[in-house]
Amino acid sequence: MEQKTFDSGYIQTIIGYKFKNPRLLQQAFTRKSYSAEHPEVQDNESLEFYGDVALNLYTSMSMCNSFGKIESNQYVSEKNEGELSKIRSWNVNKERLAHCIQLLEFEKFLFLSSSDIKNEAWKSESVCEDLFEAIVGATAIDSNWNSEKIKNVCQNLFSISDFDENYIKLLEEECKKHGWKRPYIWDKNPFIMHNSFNSMNPFFYPNMQSNFPPIPEMLSFKIDNLHEWVSDYNSIDSTTNAKTIMLSAKRFYEWLLQRDKILKVIDNIDENLAANQLNELAQKGLVKNPTYDFSESHDKDGNPIWKCTCKLEEADFHFEASNVSKKKAKQEVAAQALFYLIGKEKQLNKTMETR
Repeated sequence: MEQKTFDSGYIQTIIGYKFKNPRLLQQAFTRKSYSAEHPEVQDNESLEFYGDVALNLYTSMSMCNSFGKIESNQYVSEKNEGELSKIRSWNVNKERLAHCIQLLEFEKFLFLSSSDIKNEAWKSESVCEDLFEAIVGATAIDSNWNSEKIKNVCQNLFSISDFDENYIKLLEEECKKHGWKRPYIWDKNPFIMHNSFNSMNPFFYPNMQSNFPPIPEMLSFKIDNLHEWVSDYNSIDSTTNAKTIMLSAKRFYEWLLQRDKILKVIDNIDENLAANQLNELAQKGLVKNPTYDFSESHDKDGNPIWKCTCKLEEADFHFEASNVSKKKAKQEVAAQALFYLIGKEKQLNKTMETR
């Protein structure tokens, strides 16, 4: 395992909670064996205990709201006691808690003893489960058992439980394979780059004194080697920080895989045959069929000018070009669409041709 230096700002961003006492968060990541080697440092076992209590409280409150309601001043439940027990057990089982921690790679921030490192303790589901509970416990204590704060942290951690892969890591590996710089978080509105780089994470963060950057409502990753249109295409809106980042990384990663497939078919965009090339991609199922709309106007001398609009299902906007030649206008918008699909900027000549 590549040991990561402890990064409280990154962890707090993911879990959606800023600690008043950051040492509590650090304690949540401290194994008992590490504490034995460093007696001045407290371990996370007591935090695990209280985290287990807080986690059960959060789960019970969520189930209470989901499976019942007050009718005639009485609580009526859709589930019986046995069914509720099974649901609660599933929600907080070891495999699920460990899966969330491992997807976020939080285990790499653990403070481990020499024996832990030798035995690769971070791979243990029990160790990851304990870390999940310790984080929740630290939040509970730091927030003075504020139920909303505990709920928010639990929701952030659980929100990625349905992912099968760590798409943040996959995206970074894909960029490395291409020899590109690391991707960074891009706020499309108002287009502010999060530009305080931390070398151990695949992110750029805002340079803030609090070391706790907010996640924008619309977020994507951006790669300097590709045109910013890609960022627009991959923007994502979600309810939790953790899911927002993971979903955005997933969309961008899948876009890069699709881009590679397109480049195997169209390795060189021919602006004179762009419409044919775009149609070839559609025939191979790599894009949906593009649609073209034409409108005719005239210049001051009465010469016709054709405006062509191309729409792609893969883009949330359309491409436009005008030309005295209807055919050339179509080729220009098709070329724009092709350059968009591979994430490269190409400023085509949109000057009206005159006879």
